[in-house]
Amino acid sequence: MKIDQISATAGGGQAAFSFPGGVAAATTAVNDASGATPLGRQLDAYHALSGRWAGAGHGERAALTHALTESPFAKTIQTAVNTFTRAAWPGADAAPPVPQQRMKEAFDGLSSDHQQIIASLQVGMPGSSPPASVDDYRARLQADLDAVQAPPAATDTVTLSPEAQARLAGAAAAEPAAPAVAPTPEMAPAINAYTKAGR
Repeated sequence: MKIDQISATAGGGQAAFSFPGGVAAATTAVNDASGATPLGRQLDAYHALSGRWAGAGHGERAALTHALTESPFAKTIQTAVNTFTRAAWPGADAAPPVPQQRMKEAFDGLSSDHQQIIASLQVGMPGSSPPASVDDYRARLQADLDAVQAPPAATDTVTLSPEAQARLAGAAAAEPAAPAVAPTPEMAPAINAYTKAGR
């Protein structure tokens, strides 16, 4: 699986902008490099600005593009995405379930902040609407992995008899007892001859 898509909130124009404080507050949030703005608020601001960009005019798009690509938080997002995609890349010839396994392992290996960013952007999940929680994103990765893993092959079983089990365990099989034979009058001359020969 090649990661070639980052989902973003589809633009609904200015009417869809819902970040508290408007565009100015959202721009301030993504430009805050001090760590004072919580990650969740920065992600909300980033998504709001992304949605605004689609319906904005040419002049406003220039300012929004800078906030979405050059701001400190935009750089943090780029680092998270690059780290994730490099770790998740399975190679050009990888066949399932290797790509899905690598993607899940790459996500689990990220820092908690980077996991939150990747989940919010739904990296590699085309058609998924952000934002999503880390748990939701991890569950989606696991579901993708489960869907391509082959079920375990059925195994044939053989049930051995107790005697066969004893032989495999090294026990000697009991020799069957010779059936008892009652002598008959016709056998008497042969028995007598055998007895005399043995003396």
